[in-house]
Amino acid sequence: MTTTTAALDVQALRKQYPSLSNKVEGKSLVYLDSACTALKPKVVADRLHDFYTNWGGCGGKRSTHLLSQQVEAWFQEARVETARFLNAEKADEIVFTGSTTDGINLVARAFPFSNERNEVIVTDVEHNSVVLPFKQAEAEGRIKLRFCPITDAGPDLNALASIISKKTALIAMTRSSNVLGGSFSVHPVSQLARAHGAKLLLDDAQYLSSHREDVQASNADFVAFSSHKLGGPFGVGVLYGKEHLLNGLGHYRVGGGTVKDYEVGDTQDDVTPIYLDAPMRFEAGVQNFAGAAAFGDALKFLQTLDPDAVRSHVSDLVGYAIRKLQAFDEIEILGDPKTLKEGSLVSFYPKHKEFSAKDFNLYLNHELKDKFIAIRIGDHCAHILHKRMKIKETLRLSFFAYNTKEEIDVFGAALESYIHEACR
Repeated sequence: MTTTTAALDVQALRKQYPSLSNKVEGKSLVYLDSACTALKPKVVADRLHDFYTNWGGCGGKRSTHLLSQQVEAWFQEARVETARFLNAEKADEIVFTGSTTDGINLVARAFPFSNERNEVIVTDVEHNSVVLPFKQAEAEGRIKLRFCPITDAGPDLNALASIISKKTALIAMTRSSNVLGGSFSVHPVSQLARAHGAKLLLDDAQYLSSHREDVQASNADFVAFSSHKLGGPFGVGVLYGKEHLLNGLGHYRVGGGTVKDYEVGDTQDDVTPIYLDAPMRFEAGVQNFAGAAAFGDALKFLQTLDPDAVRSHVSDLVGYAIRKLQAFDEIEILGDPKTLKEGSLVSFYPKHKEFSAKDFNLYLNHELKDKFIAIRIGDHCAHILHKRMKIKETLRLSFFAYNTKEEIDVFGAALESYIHEACR
């Protein structure tokens, strides 16, 4: 028996995102930059307003009054919701961080590298959030960083097989490139890592916008991502880790909320902290309680949508955008169209000498009569990839469930108009 996926009601969904009905400099917004930050649904804004207007009490089990108890309850509910979203075994496998970057820095700083296992492998496509924490660890003499080339389908598995060794402690890779788009299969990399006793860290920042991660199925050891990529608040991130691995990490930041007790000896200076287990041992200080609660609401909202319908819709948008862009000889699309449809973005670069990415961006913001189009141009914090490709900068269209083909048509018309004025 075959089943069909119900179509996503995009128009109804768009009504849940107030920004889409607002004006920017008096113009209607066409938002094609969700890979940077997804717009916020009303439930998120409402939660933040309610929290700071009516609650705002101390959380983290610091106080025992009712305000504090409610704040702490919301914080832990968000942890449970995040675990459910990832199909984690336990809520204690969810550490709240400040961002994807913060979570990866935690792993880079706290991972128990040894003289026998001190190599980390990353790919050429990685965001600076993945590369730089491990470059810093290498500069401090704690690890050696190795780079694996990539293909349209992800890490070059032949190259990876030749790089990985008994000295490899960790492989860190994105599930979906913020420049090349598509999505990368994790299972072949996971199998190689397991065969050599290495751990696997996934950067899911771009992947989760139109995919669901099942951490038990992928057998990832660590997964990092950010709230703001999913319609949640800024300043909230997640590091998932298998429970025994989290408790085997060293310390990243310590302070209030991370210790259970102290052992105090007979001398004045003989004091030893006894740290809590994960996740609390990594959540030092007062947390972003409002942000975490609102992030939990963002995840609940996303889970009301049929994931297959979302994936199908976004894939259709990517394919439609590719067909539009292929009509222009003045630009070059990055990646294979079939692979790109597995992701949520399309990037391209100018081939015509008169096509200026910066001027085109200004054109989209200021020169259109009644539309304000938001895209992203630049190196997208993926300097190494752009250096490898010998491309100075790329232009990126990125999509979320609320985007439409009509918005792509508006962009296509603007691109045609700009090319006619600047390149002919």
